[in-house]
Amino acid sequence: MLSVTEEGKTQSGLANLFSHRNFAIYASGNFPSQCGVWAQRLAIGWLTWELTESGFWLGLMGFADLIPVVLLSPFAGYLADRYDRVLLAKIIQFANIAVTGSLTVLAYVGFLNVHLLLLFAFLTGVDHAMFQPIRSSLASVLVSKKYLASAVAFNSFTWNSARLVGPALGAAILKFADANLVFLINTVLYVGFLVALCFLNLPPMPKRPPTKHGVLGEILDGYRYVIAHRIMGPLFLILFGASFLTRPLTELLPGFAAGIFKQGPAGLAILTAAMAVGAVLAGIWITHRGKLEGLAGVAAYAVLLGAIVLVVFTNTSTFEIAVICMVFFGIQYSLVGTCIQTIIQSVAEESMRGRVLSLYGLIWIGSAAMGALFMGALSEWFGLANPIMGGGFVCLGVWLFALRVRRPVEALIAKEQV
Repeated sequence: MLSVTEEGKTQSGLANLFSHRNFAIYASGNFPSQCGVWAQRLAIGWLTWELTESGFWLGLMGFADLIPVVLLSPFAGYLADRYDRVLLAKIIQFANIAVTGSLTVLAYVGFLNVHLLLLFAFLTGVDHAMFQPIRSSLASVLVSKKYLASAVAFNSFTWNSARLVGPALGAAILKFADANLVFLINTVLYVGFLVALCFLNLPPMPKRPPTKHGVLGEILDGYRYVIAHRIMGPLFLILFGASFLTRPLTELLPGFAAGIFKQGPAGLAILTAAMAVGAVLAGIWITHRGKLEGLAGVAAYAVLLGAIVLVVFTNTSTFEIAVICMVFFGIQYSLVGTCIQTIIQSVAEESMRGRVLSLYGLIWIGSAAMGALFMGALSEWFGLANPIMGGGFVCLGVWLFALRVRRPVEALIAKEQV
């Protein structure tokens, strides 16, 4: 990764970033834990398909998993700006261990059914909703200000890449073992992350003075800040369109693997691994690119790539072509999320960072929840492929909008960096 100095020169920043003890410890627990969460989500989706063979149930499971972001992200963002973020992270990880441990026990004793899976999908979503703004805003307390942009870009990369790497690992475990092992591994990874958090050595977060607005008022202050900001509005619109239209493919992927390509767990493992490869390649490139300038353009053309991938994927019966499509799907998905999150974090005020990032999570994940439910419901009448293909064509409109606002956004970014 490259960071930009005051003189405008670039220097290697990744080694310096990990020279920060707290950041290195945090990263060692954070990324594996994120991968475990997404592996568990895939395992729940696969079990759902085995039990129901229903696209609607897959969409409903994705909706239950992601809708807590819509319900809880605003409150989580308020907490991240008001209270000590490391303490909040420890509390949430302890709750995660209890929930995932319960899921593991029920799985091994054979008591799971589709309704219990729906409950645990929702509880996993609650974890994601509460922790997302805290996780994203921790960068500002783990490194010095000089390396904040590098830390933001790296966290954005790991956050978005884990959403693809995790399912790939989960699919591989499903191929050689079963979903029970996925749940067990995720529980162990939660424990590891909690241990890492306990080893952080940070001063307490300064307490903010109380306001007269109350919780709801402070949440609304965050929204008003985003709406009034000249850069964030257009970026959040692009984020909504890209997530709603492209993300449902990953929620319905078990149905494609088993119902269309007739591949079973092995095929699902290959497709999700291809996604993960694309995400990692994109992440390596964007972190080594190391500058804010041009990120809006990268995000715009990543949206175009996503639209093309959806159309090609849904019009092929050749599994090998589908695998190649998923590589490019991983590339575009990681680029859109990482570019937009990096820009937003870099221009947000510290006192608003938690609430801004909660809105990012609400849009990026909440719109995916709505898209998964919508596409899953349409699949009951039109099959799995047609709704996703239609989403690809509509996504071309998002790309045109992204092109239209690219130059104004880039100009405003330049002013913010002066």
